[in-house]
Amino acid sequence: MASSPDFGTPNPQKILWRFAECEFDELRFQLTVHGQPVELERKPLELLRYLLAHSGEVVRKEELLDAVWPGVIVVDASLATAVSKLRKVLGDQEIVQTVPRVGYRIAVPVLRLFPPNSSTEFVADVPVALAPDTPAAPPQRPPALFGRRLLWAGGAIAAILLISIGLIGSRSRKPATSPQPASVAILPFQNVSGNQSLDYLRSALPDEIAQTFASAKSLNMRPLAASARFTGPAVDFKRLGRDLDVNRAITGHYLIMGDRLHVTMEAVDTDQNRIVWQDNFEVPSNNLLAMQEQIATISHGKLAEILGVPGFSSDASPRTSNEAAYELYLKSLAVKWDNQTDRQAIEFLRQAVLLDPNYAPAWEMLALRYYGASRFGGGGPEMMALSDAALDKELALNPDSLDPIAEMTIHRTERGDIVKAHQIALELVRRKPDDPNLHHVLSYVLRYGGSLDEAGRECEITVLLATKVVWGSCSTTFRELGNYDRARFFVRKDLSSEWSKSAAIELLLRQGNKPEALRIPAPQIPHWDSYKMLLACARGAPPEEIKALSAKVEVDDDPEINYLFAGHLAYCGQTEAALRMLKIAIDRHYCSFPTVDKDPFFDRLRNNPQFQKLRSAAMACHADFVNPRGQEFMASDSHTSKETRLNGSD
Repeated sequence: MASSPDFGTPNPQKILWRFAECEFDELRFQLTVHGQPVELERKPLELLRYLLAHSGEVVRKEELLDAVWPGVIVVDASLATAVSKLRKVLGDQEIVQTVPRVGYRIAVPVLRLFPPNSSTEFVADVPVALAPDTPAAPPQRPPALFGRRLLWAGGAIAAILLISIGLIGSRSRKPATSPQPASVAILPFQNVSGNQSLDYLRSALPDEIAQTFASAKSLNMRPLAASARFTGPAVDFKRLGRDLDVNRAITGHYLIMGDRLHVTMEAVDTDQNRIVWQDNFEVPSNNLLAMQEQIATISHGKLAEILGVPGFSSDASPRTSNEAAYELYLKSLAVKWDNQTDRQAIEFLRQAVLLDPNYAPAWEMLALRYYGASRFGGGGPEMMALSDAALDKELALNPDSLDPIAEMTIHRTERGDIVKAHQIALELVRRKPDDPNLHHVLSYVLRYGGSLDEAGRECEITVLLATKVVWGSCSTTFRELGNYDRARFFVRKDLSSEWSKSAAIELLLRQGNKPEALRIPAPQIPHWDSYKMLLACARGAPPEEIKALSAKVEVDDDPEINYLFAGHLAYCGQTEAALRMLKIAIDRHYCSFPTVDKDPFFDRLRNNPQFQKLRSAAMACHADFVNPRGQEFMASDSHTSKETRLNGSD
């Protein structure tokens, strides 16, 4: 958590720490447990002080050894002994938690208090960490939570948390208004309750704030996915500001005590690394709609003032009045975007729209999840048809929104209707030129039409508008341009998605880097067995094995994927199969020119007569795409309805 205006730098005064019915007084260097002072050696107390000062973090063993035994060579056993002695007097083995092979952390809420001057009376400050996140915790499906009363086992801890929330709310801060509209990143909120069943609110609360500000005028807001990596209680806000090119960050934390949900919201000046605004509210834990209303009220009022928002347009997305539908929607937001988990999110969202058929945001998320299940989860045309239907429903409920039209344009492109898709994409960008997603959609259509240079420029505009881009398809654009370094910019560095694995394999093999490519497993995407063949060829598998694998390469619904599979087959020397797959891609209006001239995977086929014919067909496809008669749509009668112009109806 960033420093507040009152303590921007480490405080030179001695601090009183309160945690789990214990107190540590730095001035007296005294530990009190259950109100009674305890006797303990100096080193365990120094260890405790260091861990308390880094509450919310896992402190590595090496760091602790350097801090507690500076300049002295000691073994890990000395640290383990100090921890053991500390745990013994604390009486609770879970207060100081061991993180295997890493270090230690304080695993309970911690409250920091400062003396007003040289006296020994202390004034409360914000919690350093109310409950640190557990590292590498496996994702769990959040059980049904709201609608029942949750009780905390530790009454003293709950009291401390309640005091801290009240103190946060009572702190006096003069609003620091922005002279100009802010550039904003909204970070995941911290779950300080220690209850993993609440984790879905970590992403749901930022999403709700983002939805509220979607209709804000003159506000530059970064995609939530770009901000997601800045999480935890010890965010470096100056670095966040530099990396995301923002001057404000919105963050906060939440907890449940009894039957009340407490939420704290903060705005941080990233240039000065200080909190410039803070507010909190509480609602019944079984009334998430009240939470939604509170967030909307605060965001439209005090928070908007701090961010310099001059006002809001009237095209806000319709909300639901159904408590259960809203909770299911929030739970879906916390489900990882992956072909392995899309179906779980789909189930949440299907239940939500059954409960409230007029809930437009749920239909939007359902459409995107259906698309993922279709393209990367093996759902095929059935799931794509469901995605189309969900988009139609969303547009009917929220006709002023451009988002469903943009997604429909992607679908239209993949079905081969690229001229009309291009016309719609141009109109979308004209309507809202500062929306990075709309420039991404335009770049997508341009790539399918073979206009690679224009597609690359639109990708760069997307980067300028969004700073951190979450649209990996621009990697394909720059790969087709032969700019492999730029292409890697759009691929997840940790290859944590199956798509990113496929993209990395494509790039590395085109660069001739077989050893690195072979370290990446074939992506686990149904019907994408072509990558197994591609990697087998890279490692020099026997011809009979390659032949058997090539027989399993399937035609995809997306013509661009067929183009990639054609390249795989060509790379593996399967000439006839490669030519057949390339023809399918071009026939379905994937204008792979000048792509095929730049792609080294087709080097073996350059002199093949059939390849030359297909190259000519790709050139004709591209020529039809850029032909001026395709612009007739843009010159249509000015009285043409918005629905006809944007949806491309005949």
